[in-house]
Amino acid sequence: MEVTKPSAVFDRVDEWNDLAHFATDPTPGLRIGVVRGRRRHGKSFLLEHLCEAANGVYTVALRQSRAAALTRFSDSLSQALGYRLGAFPDWVTALDTAVDALSSRTTGRPPLLVMDEFPYLADHSPELPSAIQALYDKRGPRKGHPPFKLILCGSAISIMSSLLAGDQALRGRAVLDLRIGQFRFRDAAKYWETDPRTAFLIDAVLGGAPGYRDIVGDPPEPGAEGLFHWLERTILNPSHVLFTEPDYLLAEDPRIRDRAIYNAIWWAVAMGATSPTQIGGLVGMDAKALTYHLNVMKDGGFLRHEQDLLRQRRPTITIADPTVRFHNLIVQPNVSALEMRQARVVWDRSRKTFSDKILGPHFEEAARTWVRWHGAETGLDDIGHVGTTEVACREHRGHEVDIMAVSRTALPRSKSARITLIGEAKCTNKTRTMADLHRLRHIRELLLSLGWDAGDASFVLFSRDGFSSDLETAASDGQVHLLDLETMYAL
Repeated sequence: MEVTKPSAVFDRVDEWNDLAHFATDPTPGLRIGVVRGRRRHGKSFLLEHLCEAANGVYTVALRQSRAAALTRFSDSLSQALGYRLGAFPDWVTALDTAVDALSSRTTGRPPLLVMDEFPYLADHSPELPSAIQALYDKRGPRKGHPPFKLILCGSAISIMSSLLAGDQALRGRAVLDLRIGQFRFRDAAKYWETDPRTAFLIDAVLGGAPGYRDIVGDPPEPGAEGLFHWLERTILNPSHVLFTEPDYLLAEDPRIRDRAIYNAIWWAVAMGATSPTQIGGLVGMDAKALTYHLNVMKDGGFLRHEQDLLRQRRPTITIADPTVRFHNLIVQPNVSALEMRQARVVWDRSRKTFSDKILGPHFEEAARTWVRWHGAETGLDDIGHVGTTEVACREHRGHEVDIMAVSRTALPRSKSARITLIGEAKCTNKTRTMADLHRLRHIRELLLSLGWDAGDASFVLFSRDGFSSDLETAASDGQVHLLDLETMYAL
Protein backbone atom coordinates (compact mmCIF):
# COMPACT_ATOMS: atom_id res chain seq x y z
CA MET A 1 0.00 0.00 0.00
CA GLU A 2 2.89 2.33 -0.74
CA VAL A 3 1.92 5.97 -1.30
CA THR A 4 4.36 7.62 -3.70
CA LYS A 5 5.19 11.29 -3.20
CA PRO A 6 3.87 13.28 -6.19
CA SER A 7 6.35 15.26 -8.26
CA ALA A 8 4.36 18.41 -7.50
CA VAL A 9 5.43 18.18 -3.84
CA PHE A 10 8.85 19.80 -3.58
CA ASP A 11 11.21 18.35 -0.93
CA ARG A 12 9.23 17.35 2.23
CA VAL A 13 10.58 13.80 1.93
CA ASP A 14 10.57 13.08 5.67
CA GLU A 15 7.21 14.72 6.19
CA TRP A 16 5.66 12.80 3.31
CA ASN A 17 7.07 9.51 4.57
CA ASP A 18 5.63 10.12 8.04
CA LEU A 19 2.21 10.96 6.60
CA ALA A 20 2.26 8.04 4.17
CA HIS A 21 3.21 5.59 6.91
CA PHE A 22 0.40 6.92 9.10
CA ALA A 23 -2.15 6.76 6.28
CA THR A 24 -1.32 3.18 5.28
CA ASP A 25 -0.73 1.66 8.71
CA PRO A 26 -3.02 -1.41 8.89
CA THR A 27 -3.35 -1.26 12.69
CA PRO A 28 -7.03 -1.81 13.56
CA GLY A 29 -9.20 0.96 14.93
CA LEU A 30 -9.19 4.73 14.81
CA ARG A 31 -5.76 6.41 14.70
CA ILE A 32 -5.43 10.18 15.13
CA GLY A 33 -2.75 12.44 13.70
CA VAL A 34 -2.08 16.14 14.25
CA VAL A 35 -0.38 18.35 11.64
CA ARG A 36 0.57 21.90 12.56
CA GLY A 37 2.66 24.72 11.20
CA ARG A 38 2.64 28.38 10.30
CA ARG A 39 0.61 29.92 7.53
CA ARG A 40 2.06 29.52 4.01
CA HIS A 41 4.28 26.59 5.01
CA GLY A 42 2.45 24.17 2.73
CA LYS A 43 0.45 22.01 5.16
CA SER A 44 -2.78 22.05 3.16
CA PHE A 45 -0.92 21.48 -0.11
CA LEU A 46 0.78 18.42 1.38
CA LEU A 47 -2.41 16.98 2.86
CA GLU A 48 -4.45 17.52 -0.31
CA HIS A 49 -1.87 15.53 -2.27
CA LEU A 50 -1.82 12.86 0.44
CA CYS A 51 -5.58 12.44 0.13
CA GLU A 52 -5.32 12.19 -3.65
CA ALA A 53 -2.58 9.57 -3.41
CA ALA A 54 -4.21 7.56 -0.58
CA ASN A 55 -7.86 7.86 -1.66
CA GLY A 56 -8.62 9.96 1.38
CA VAL A 57 -11.14 12.74 1.90
CA TYR A 58 -9.92 16.30 2.51
CA THR A 59 -12.20 18.80 4.23
CA VAL A 60 -11.35 22.36 5.14
CA ALA A 61 -13.17 24.61 7.60
CA LEU A 62 -13.92 28.31 7.23
CA ARG A 63 -14.56 31.07 9.73
CA GLN A 64 -18.31 30.52 9.99
CA SER A 65 -20.99 29.54 12.46
CA ARG A 66 -21.30 26.09 14.00
CA ALA A 67 -24.37 25.25 11.92
CA ALA A 68 -22.70 26.40 8.70
CA ALA A 69 -19.56 24.40 9.56
CA LEU A 70 -21.59 21.21 10.06
CA THR A 71 -23.32 21.80 6.74
CA ARG A 72 -20.01 22.36 4.98
CA PHE A 73 -18.59 19.18 6.54
CA SER A 74 -21.61 17.22 5.30
CA ASP A 75 -21.27 18.71 1.81
CA SER A 76 -17.57 17.79 1.61
CA LEU A 77 -18.25 14.19 2.63
CA SER A 78 -21.22 13.91 0.29
CA GLN A 79 -19.18 15.12 -2.66
CA ALA A 80 -16.44 12.58 -1.93
CA LEU A 81 -18.89 9.71 -1.44
CA GLY A 82 -21.07 10.50 -4.43
CA TYR A 83 -24.35 10.54 -2.51
CA ARG A 84 -26.09 12.90 -0.10
CA LEU A 85 -25.63 12.36 3.65
CA GLY A 86 -28.03 14.99 4.93
CA ALA A 87 -27.67 17.47 7.77
CA PHE A 88 -25.80 16.75 10.98
CA PRO A 89 -27.31 18.02 14.26
CA ASP A 90 -24.00 17.85 16.16
CA TRP A 91 -20.36 16.78 15.85
CA VAL A 92 -20.83 13.41 17.54
CA THR A 93 -23.32 12.43 14.83
CA ALA A 94 -21.17 14.00 12.10
CA LEU A 95 -18.05 12.08 13.08
CA ASP A 96 -19.83 8.75 13.60
CA THR A 97 -21.51 9.09 10.20
CA ALA A 98 -18.24 10.07 8.52
CA VAL A 99 -16.43 7.01 9.86
CA ASP A 100 -19.24 4.64 8.90
CA ALA A 101 -19.65 6.12 5.42
CA LEU A 102 -15.96 6.24 4.56
CA SER A 103 -15.38 2.75 5.97
CA SER A 104 -18.01 1.39 3.60
CA ARG A 105 -15.96 2.41 0.57
CA THR A 106 -13.71 -0.21 -1.02
CA THR A 107 -10.48 1.60 -1.87
CA GLY A 108 -7.94 -1.00 -0.84
CA ARG A 109 -6.52 1.34 1.78
CA PRO A 110 -7.52 2.35 5.33
CA PRO A 111 -10.08 5.19 5.16
CA LEU A 112 -8.48 8.61 5.65
CA LEU A 113 -10.23 11.83 6.69
CA VAL A 114 -8.44 15.19 6.94
CA MET A 115 -10.03 18.08 8.84
CA ASP A 116 -8.03 21.16 7.89
CA GLU A 117 -8.18 24.51 9.72
CA PHE A 118 -9.39 22.64 12.78
CA PRO A 119 -9.02 25.69 15.10
CA TYR A 120 -11.84 27.41 13.18
CA LEU A 121 -14.12 24.53 14.18
CA ALA A 122 -12.93 24.38 17.78
CA ASP A 123 -13.47 28.13 18.16
CA HIS A 124 -17.26 27.86 17.86
CA SER A 125 -17.53 24.17 18.85
CA PRO A 126 -15.40 23.73 21.99
CA GLU A 127 -16.99 20.32 22.47
CA LEU A 128 -15.35 19.00 19.27
CA PRO A 129 -12.14 17.62 20.85
CA SER A 130 -14.30 15.76 23.38
CA ALA A 131 -16.43 14.42 20.54
CA ILE A 132 -13.27 13.09 18.88
CA GLN A 133 -12.22 11.60 22.22
CA ALA A 134 -15.56 9.81 22.46
CA LEU A 135 -15.12 8.57 18.89
CA TYR A 136 -11.66 7.24 19.77
CA ASP A 137 -12.87 5.57 22.94
CA LYS A 138 -15.59 3.88 20.89
CA ARG A 139 -13.48 2.91 17.86
CA GLY A 140 -9.89 2.92 19.14
CA PRO A 141 -7.22 0.28 18.39
CA ARG A 142 -8.45 -2.09 21.12
CA LYS A 143 -12.13 -2.08 20.12
CA GLY A 144 -11.84 -4.44 17.18
CA HIS A 145 -12.92 -1.98 14.49
CA PRO A 146 -11.32 -1.77 11.02
CA PRO A 147 -8.52 0.77 10.47
CA PHE A 148 -9.50 4.44 10.15
CA LYS A 149 -7.20 7.47 9.98
CA LEU A 150 -8.17 10.97 11.12
CA ILE A 151 -5.83 13.95 10.63
CA LEU A 152 -6.47 17.29 12.34
CA CYS A 153 -4.57 20.22 10.82
CA GLY A 154 -4.29 23.92 11.59
CA SER A 155 -2.17 27.07 11.41
CA ALA A 156 -2.97 28.34 14.90
CA ILE A 157 0.02 26.67 16.52
CA SER A 158 -1.02 27.51 20.07
CA ILE A 159 -4.39 25.81 19.57
CA MET A 160 -2.99 22.79 17.75
CA SER A 161 -0.24 22.32 20.34
CA SER A 162 -2.71 22.42 23.21
CA LEU A 163 -4.80 19.61 21.69
CA LEU A 164 -2.34 17.03 22.98
CA ALA A 165 -1.22 18.78 26.16
CA GLY A 166 -1.90 18.16 29.83
CA ASP A 167 -5.52 17.46 30.63
CA GLN A 168 -6.88 18.02 27.11
CA ALA A 169 -9.36 15.56 25.65
CA LEU A 170 -6.99 14.16 23.00
CA ARG A 171 -4.02 13.73 25.33
CA GLY A 172 -2.50 10.29 24.74
CA ARG A 173 -4.81 9.49 21.83
CA ALA A 174 -2.77 10.74 18.86
CA VAL A 175 0.06 8.75 17.30
CA LEU A 176 1.26 11.46 14.87
CA ASP A 177 2.26 15.01 15.82
CA LEU A 178 3.85 16.45 12.69
CA ARG A 179 5.22 19.99 12.57
CA ILE A 180 5.54 21.47 9.07
CA GLY A 181 8.24 24.14 9.12
CA GLN A 182 9.67 26.47 6.53
CA PHE A 183 12.36 25.32 4.13
CA ARG A 184 15.93 25.58 5.38
CA PHE A 185 18.03 27.97 3.33
CA ARG A 186 19.49 25.37 0.95
CA ASP A 187 16.11 23.89 0.12
CA ALA A 188 14.63 27.38 -0.26
CA ALA A 189 17.33 28.28 -2.81
CA LYS A 190 16.45 25.21 -4.88
CA TYR A 191 12.76 25.98 -4.55
CA TRP A 192 13.25 29.54 -5.83
CA GLU A 193 15.69 28.28 -8.48
CA THR A 194 18.20 31.05 -8.00
CA ASP A 195 21.84 31.67 -7.09
CA PRO A 196 23.12 31.74 -3.47
CA ARG A 197 23.40 35.53 -3.15
CA THR A 198 19.91 36.14 -4.45
CA ALA A 199 18.53 33.21 -2.46
CA PHE A 200 20.02 34.63 0.73
CA LEU A 201 18.34 37.99 0.13
CA ILE A 202 14.97 36.31 -0.48
CA ASP A 203 15.41 34.26 2.68
CA ALA A 204 16.25 37.37 4.71
CA VAL A 205 13.07 39.09 3.53
CA LEU A 206 10.54 36.25 3.31
CA GLY A 207 12.10 33.28 5.09
CA GLY A 208 11.61 29.76 3.77
CA ALA A 209 7.80 29.62 3.63
CA PRO A 210 7.03 28.02 0.24
CA GLY A 211 3.63 29.71 -0.05
CA TYR A 212 5.22 33.09 -0.65
CA ARG A 213 6.38 32.13 -4.11
CA ASP A 214 2.78 31.61 -5.17
CA ILE A 215 1.96 35.25 -4.41
CA VAL A 216 5.33 36.81 -5.32
CA GLY A 217 6.13 35.00 -8.55
CA ASP A 218 9.65 34.99 -9.93
CA PRO A 219 12.71 35.70 -7.76
CA PRO A 220 14.50 39.06 -8.13
CA GLU A 221 17.09 39.59 -10.81
CA PRO A 222 20.65 39.38 -9.44
CA GLY A 223 22.16 42.58 -8.06
CA ALA A 224 21.05 45.56 -6.00
CA GLU A 225 18.67 46.98 -8.61
CA GLY A 226 17.07 43.59 -9.17
CA LEU A 227 16.35 43.33 -5.44
CA PHE A 228 14.87 46.83 -5.29
CA HIS A 229 12.50 46.30 -8.23
CA TRP A 230 11.40 42.97 -6.73
CA LEU A 231 10.67 44.64 -3.38
CA GLU A 232 9.00 47.58 -5.11
CA ARG A 233 6.40 45.37 -6.75
CA THR A 234 5.82 43.14 -3.71
CA ILE A 235 6.37 43.89 -0.04
CA LEU A 236 6.93 47.65 -0.55
CA ASN A 237 3.82 47.92 -2.72
CA PRO A 238 0.72 49.08 -0.78
CA SER A 239 -1.46 47.18 -3.25
CA HIS A 240 0.30 43.87 -2.62
CA VAL A 241 -1.00 41.40 -0.04
CA LEU A 242 2.44 41.21 1.62
CA PHE A 243 2.19 44.88 2.56
CA THR A 244 -0.04 43.90 5.50
CA GLU A 245 1.22 40.35 6.03
CA PRO A 246 1.69 40.65 9.84
CA ASP A 247 -2.05 41.26 10.24
CA TYR A 248 -2.80 38.07 8.32
CA LEU A 249 -0.36 36.13 10.48
CA LEU A 250 -1.91 37.37 13.72
CA ALA A 251 -5.35 36.45 12.40
CA GLU A 252 -4.26 32.78 12.54
CA ASP A 253 -4.64 32.69 16.32
CA PRO A 254 -8.24 33.02 17.54
CA ARG A 255 -6.97 34.10 20.97
CA ILE A 256 -5.64 37.35 19.52
CA ARG A 257 -8.44 39.87 19.44
CA ASP A 258 -6.74 43.25 19.93
CA ARG A 259 -3.88 43.16 17.45
CA ALA A 260 -2.48 46.57 18.41
CA ILE A 261 -0.58 45.34 21.46
CA TYR A 262 0.82 42.34 19.58
CA ASN A 263 1.99 44.52 16.70
CA ALA A 264 3.60 46.84 19.25
CA ILE A 265 5.48 43.88 20.79
CA TRP A 266 6.70 42.82 17.37
CA TRP A 267 7.91 46.37 16.71
CA ALA A 268 9.76 46.52 20.05
CA VAL A 269 11.55 43.22 19.40
CA ALA A 270 12.45 44.31 15.86
CA MET A 271 13.97 47.47 17.34
CA GLY A 272 16.30 45.37 19.49
CA ALA A 273 14.38 44.68 22.71
CA THR A 274 15.18 41.13 23.81
CA SER A 275 13.65 40.89 27.31
CA PRO A 276 10.19 41.57 28.78
CA THR A 277 11.57 44.62 30.61
CA GLN A 278 13.05 46.11 27.43
CA ILE A 279 9.91 45.35 25.44
CA GLY A 280 7.73 46.91 28.14
CA GLY A 281 9.90 50.02 28.12
CA LEU A 282 9.31 50.55 24.40
CA VAL A 283 5.65 49.54 24.44
CA GLY A 284 4.86 51.59 27.53
CA MET A 285 3.66 48.72 29.72
CA ASP A 286 4.96 47.01 32.82
CA ALA A 287 6.82 43.78 32.05
CA LYS A 288 4.44 41.77 34.26
CA ALA A 289 1.45 43.13 32.35
CA LEU A 290 2.98 41.80 29.15
CA THR A 291 3.39 38.24 30.44
CA TYR A 292 0.14 36.95 28.94
CA HIS A 293 0.73 38.61 25.56
CA LEU A 294 4.32 37.35 25.34
CA ASN A 295 3.21 33.82 26.19
CA VAL A 296 0.52 33.95 23.50
CA MET A 297 3.10 35.05 20.92
CA LYS A 298 5.56 32.40 22.05
CA ASP A 299 2.96 29.60 22.02
CA GLY A 300 1.74 30.79 18.63
CA GLY A 301 5.20 30.68 17.11
CA PHE A 302 5.32 34.45 16.54
CA LEU A 303 8.31 34.96 18.85
CA ARG A 304 11.28 32.73 19.67
CA HIS A 305 12.85 32.46 23.11
CA GLU A 306 16.48 31.49 22.53
CA GLN A 307 18.53 30.17 25.43
CA ASP A 308 22.17 31.09 25.96
CA LEU A 309 24.29 28.00 25.25
CA LEU A 310 26.54 28.37 28.32
CA ARG A 311 24.98 30.71 30.85
CA GLN A 312 21.94 30.34 33.06
CA ARG A 313 19.96 33.48 32.29
CA ARG A 314 16.67 34.59 30.83
CA PRO A 315 16.22 33.67 27.15
CA THR A 316 16.66 36.21 24.36
CA ILE A 317 13.40 37.06 22.60
CA THR A 318 13.53 37.32 18.80
CA ILE A 319 11.05 37.51 15.92
CA ALA A 320 10.32 34.15 14.29
CA ASP A 321 9.24 35.41 10.84
CA PRO A 322 11.70 37.32 8.61
CA THR A 323 8.71 38.89 6.85
CA VAL A 324 7.51 40.42 10.12
CA ARG A 325 10.99 41.71 10.91
CA PHE A 326 11.23 43.36 7.47
CA HIS A 327 7.78 44.85 7.88
CA ASN A 328 8.53 46.37 11.28
CA LEU A 329 11.94 47.75 10.34
CA ILE A 330 11.32 48.90 6.76
CA VAL A 331 7.61 49.04 5.91
CA GLN A 332 5.93 50.26 9.08
CA PRO A 333 8.20 53.30 9.70
CA ASN A 334 7.62 54.39 6.10
CA VAL A 335 3.97 53.55 5.52
CA SER A 336 2.97 57.08 4.48
CA ALA A 337 5.76 57.41 1.94
CA LEU A 338 5.11 53.94 0.54
CA GLU A 339 1.40 54.68 0.18
CA MET A 340 2.47 57.70 -1.90
CA ARG A 341 4.51 55.27 -4.05
CA GLN A 342 7.88 56.60 -2.92
CA ALA A 343 9.51 53.17 -2.74
CA ARG A 344 12.83 54.40 -4.14
CA VAL A 345 13.15 57.10 -1.48
CA VAL A 346 12.20 54.67 1.28
CA TRP A 347 14.62 52.02 0.08
CA ASP A 348 17.54 54.43 -0.25
CA ARG A 349 17.17 55.64 3.33
CA SER A 350 16.56 52.12 4.64
CA ARG A 351 19.62 50.42 3.18
CA LYS A 352 21.68 50.64 6.38
CA THR A 353 18.81 49.29 8.46
CA PHE A 354 18.39 46.44 5.99
CA SER A 355 22.09 45.61 6.16
CA ASP A 356 22.61 45.96 9.91
CA LYS A 357 19.33 44.75 11.40
CA ILE A 358 18.07 42.29 8.79
CA LEU A 359 20.92 40.84 6.74
CA GLY A 360 23.36 40.70 9.67
CA PRO A 361 21.16 38.74 12.11
CA HIS A 362 19.81 36.55 9.32
CA PHE A 363 23.30 35.62 8.18
CA GLU A 364 24.19 34.63 11.73
CA GLU A 365 21.10 32.42 11.95
CA ALA A 366 21.93 30.84 8.57
CA ALA A 367 25.43 30.12 9.85
CA ARG A 368 24.06 28.35 12.92
CA THR A 369 21.71 26.38 10.68
CA TRP A 370 24.65 25.33 8.50
CA VAL A 371 26.58 24.12 11.56
CA ARG A 372 23.60 22.07 12.77
CA TRP A 373 22.71 20.46 9.47
CA HIS A 374 25.81 20.54 7.28
CA GLY A 375 28.85 20.84 9.54
CA ALA A 376 29.81 17.23 8.92
CA GLU A 377 30.54 18.14 5.29
CA THR A 378 33.76 19.82 6.41
CA GLY A 379 34.64 17.39 9.17
CA LEU A 380 32.72 19.03 12.02
CA ASP A 381 31.19 15.73 13.12
CA ASP A 382 30.84 16.26 16.89
CA ILE A 383 28.13 18.88 16.89
CA GLY A 384 25.41 18.73 19.51
CA HIS A 385 23.50 21.80 20.69
CA VAL A 386 24.26 24.95 18.69
CA GLY A 387 23.62 28.50 19.88
CA THR A 388 25.10 31.78 21.04
CA THR A 389 26.66 33.07 24.23
CA GLU A 390 28.52 35.97 25.81
CA VAL A 391 32.00 35.57 27.27
CA ALA A 392 33.23 37.95 29.96
CA CYS A 393 36.41 39.88 29.17
CA ARG A 394 37.81 42.77 31.18
CA GLU A 395 39.96 43.92 28.28
CA HIS A 396 37.12 44.17 25.75
CA ARG A 397 34.04 44.43 28.02
CA GLY A 398 32.87 41.00 26.93
CA HIS A 399 32.45 39.17 23.64
CA GLU A 400 29.27 38.13 21.89
CA VAL A 401 29.82 34.77 20.22
CA ASP A 402 27.69 34.28 17.09
CA ILE A 403 28.06 30.51 16.83
CA MET A 404 29.03 27.97 19.44
CA ALA A 405 28.51 24.23 19.64
CA VAL A 406 28.98 21.63 22.33
CA SER A 407 29.61 17.92 21.92
CA ARG A 408 26.76 15.58 21.00
CA THR A 409 26.95 14.00 24.44
CA ALA A 410 26.93 17.34 26.32
CA LEU A 411 24.06 19.31 27.78
CA PRO A 412 23.92 23.09 27.27
CA ARG A 413 24.62 25.28 30.30
CA SER A 414 26.48 22.40 31.95
CA LYS A 415 29.97 23.21 33.19
CA SER A 416 31.11 19.76 32.13
CA ALA A 417 30.08 20.39 28.53
CA ARG A 418 32.87 20.10 25.98
CA ILE A 419 32.86 23.01 23.54
CA THR A 420 33.62 21.72 20.05
CA LEU A 421 33.20 24.86 17.92
CA ILE A 422 33.53 28.62 18.24
CA GLY A 423 32.51 30.77 15.30
CA GLU A 424 31.68 34.17 13.92
CA ALA A 425 29.46 35.26 11.03
CA LYS A 426 29.84 38.67 9.38
CA CYS A 427 27.53 39.86 6.63
CA THR A 428 29.59 42.91 5.58
CA ASN A 429 31.24 44.02 2.36
CA LYS A 430 34.70 43.41 3.85
CA THR A 431 36.76 40.26 3.58
CA ARG A 432 37.51 38.52 6.86
CA THR A 433 41.12 38.75 8.02
CA MET A 434 43.51 37.25 10.55
CA ALA A 435 42.09 39.70 13.11
CA ASP A 436 38.87 37.66 13.13
CA LEU A 437 40.76 34.45 13.79
CA HIS A 438 42.81 36.12 16.57
CA ARG A 439 39.51 37.16 18.22
CA LEU A 440 38.21 33.58 18.19
CA ARG A 441 41.47 32.31 19.67
CA HIS A 442 41.24 34.97 22.36
CA ILE A 443 37.68 33.86 23.18
CA ARG A 444 38.84 30.26 23.47
CA GLU A 445 41.55 31.30 25.94
CA LEU A 446 38.95 33.18 27.97
CA LEU A 447 36.71 30.11 28.06
CA LEU A 448 39.61 27.97 29.24
CA SER A 449 40.41 30.47 31.99
CA LEU A 450 36.76 30.29 33.10
CA GLY A 451 36.95 26.53 33.45
CA TRP A 452 35.25 25.44 30.23
CA ASP A 453 36.50 22.42 28.27
CA ALA A 454 37.32 24.28 25.04
CA GLY A 455 40.92 23.25 24.35
CA ASP A 456 40.06 21.22 21.25
CA ALA A 457 37.40 23.58 19.88
CA SER A 458 37.53 24.23 16.15
CA PHE A 459 37.07 27.70 14.67
CA VAL A 460 34.65 28.62 11.90
CA LEU A 461 34.36 31.96 10.11
CA PHE A 462 31.43 32.80 7.85
CA SER A 463 31.72 35.66 5.39
CA ARG A 464 29.51 37.01 2.62
CA ASP A 465 32.51 38.50 0.83
CA GLY A 466 35.42 36.14 1.19
CA PHE A 467 38.66 35.89 3.15
CA SER A 468 42.15 37.33 3.02
CA SER A 469 44.93 35.17 1.59
CA ASP A 470 46.79 34.89 4.91
CA LEU A 471 43.59 33.74 6.61
CA GLU A 472 43.09 31.09 3.94
CA THR A 473 46.67 29.94 4.54
CA ALA A 474 46.03 29.73 8.28
CA ALA A 475 42.96 27.62 7.63
CA SER A 476 44.94 24.95 5.82
CA ASP A 477 45.63 23.11 9.10
CA GLY A 478 42.04 21.83 9.24
CA GLN A 479 41.18 23.40 12.59
CA VAL A 480 39.92 26.62 11.02
CA HIS A 481 36.94 26.42 8.66
CA LEU A 482 36.09 29.25 6.25
CA LEU A 483 32.60 29.41 4.75
CA ASP A 484 31.30 31.81 2.12
CA LEU A 485 27.78 31.85 0.68
CA GLU A 486 28.64 29.50 -2.16
CA THR A 487 30.04 26.93 0.27
CA MET A 488 27.12 27.33 2.68
CA TYR A 489 24.68 26.71 -0.16
CA ALA A 490 26.85 23.90 -1.58
CA LEU A 491 26.69 25.41 -5.06
